[in-house]
Amino acid sequence: MIAKNKRCRDEQRGIQGAAKMDNILRQLWNFLKENEKDMLISSSGSIPSGNNETVRAGQSYLYNKRGMESEVIEVRFDKNIWGSHLNRALNLAIKRYPYLNTRLIERDGDFYIVQNTAAPVARKTQNLAKLGGISCSYHLIDITYWESSVFVSFHHALCDGRGIKPFVETLIYYYCCFRYNNTDKIEGIRLADDDLLEGETDDPFTKTYDYDESKKFIEIPREAFRLEENKAGETVYSRRYYRYEIKLDHDNFMTVCREYNATPAIMVALATSKAIADIYPDYDKPINANIATDMRRALGAENTYKNCVLSMILPYDRQFASLPLKEQATKYRELLNAQRDADYCRFQANAMIKLFDKLDSISGYADKQKIMTFFEDMALDTYVISYLGQFAPGSNAQHVDSIHLYNSGTTGLGITMTATDVCFTINFKQSFESDRYVKAFAAQLRRLGISCEPGNGIEFETPTDNLLKRR
Repeated sequence: MIAKNKRCRDEQRGIQGAAKMDNILRQLWNFLKENEKDMLISSSGSIPSGNNETVRAGQSYLYNKRGMESEVIEVRFDKNIWGSHLNRALNLAIKRYPYLNTRLIERDGDFYIVQNTAAPVARKTQNLAKLGGISCSYHLIDITYWESSVFVSFHHALCDGRGIKPFVETLIYYYCCFRYNNTDKIEGIRLADDDLLEGETDDPFTKTYDYDESKKFIEIPREAFRLEENKAGETVYSRRYYRYEIKLDHDNFMTVCREYNATPAIMVALATSKAIADIYPDYDKPINANIATDMRRALGAENTYKNCVLSMILPYDRQFASLPLKEQATKYRELLNAQRDADYCRFQANAMIKLFDKLDSISGYADKQKIMTFFEDMALDTYVISYLGQFAPGSNAQHVDSIHLYNSGTTGLGITMTATDVCFTINFKQSFESDRYVKAFAAQLRRLGISCEPGNGIEFETPTDNLLKRR
């Protein structure tokens, strides 16, 4: 009996000893991980020579409870992709843009930009990776390909569309060098050995801006007509996402734009708002096009790759609808110019900076997240337009069928646009399936003499990030 009791005590001590050792090893592991964090944070940033750099301009994209959906630029070529050529092109492109070879490290709710020891690799797959996770070596960009398409996924906390666009142009250039043996020099393409531009990695939201406080800025009511499909109380978890693609001949579209004194974005806004007005003849509030506009020039940060976007409004009401189309386009130009005013942009930037300062003053991810809950499921009525601008493939344009920009997770109706010398590509991306808006839009363009035929609906979803375990 005594021997049995001794055995039990010995076994108990053994279990306790093992538990104690396990606890010590766990503490040691956590200590090492935290020290690794400290070392990485203190020694790196957007470029290898940087240090202690936190995310500022992209903070609003970091505290979503479900994570942030990837933005995707899809480049479709005329032939199937050769992975070996694409990876050679990627190696050269990433050399020019070291700030894209990064990852994020979170500490006390702050996200630090550090250099990634693993270079990005282009993979053949139909599945997009969760950015910031192990499947793409923790990168905030990911390059994949399938058949004739190359997909460049990027996280909005890292950059905006204008920030990633030069990288995509460089990638296209080098890929075409290898795939099509085209080594023509193309003006504006940044090459592997080129130096970074002045201010290319600067964050425009680390300082406040002086502006003319005596100016009376334009005021446009944001209360607008809401589409039936923007159902109250619907959550992103219950939604399905659809895209409708439209490809327009570049010269045909631009000829009509010039005839009516419209820019490409203005023409799309006018056609969309008129289409919505036709669908809802009893609309009782302005139909608002929310235009994503670049603030770089106004903030003196022309070369920054970081987020620098402001939403500007083009309202469409009954009085406006009664005007001739050319007069409508001219008034929209005036409205956009008023909202692009440098002092107005600086005023708006200062408001964003106040929010970022508030976030920086709070410790802990959960508390920062509470501050940003108003971004959750935010919808801008009536719809949103984002025009990324014209890509510059030069002599490689013959090999590029089209370039698309899209992401899921948005509420309601969003329209994205890109262009090459050959064509404009428009995507109607929706949190509902109905094709009545894209069909009505296409009908408006055809009335103006623009050949337009939308494709069938494509159900899609871009994955949310995997930066950390969501609370």
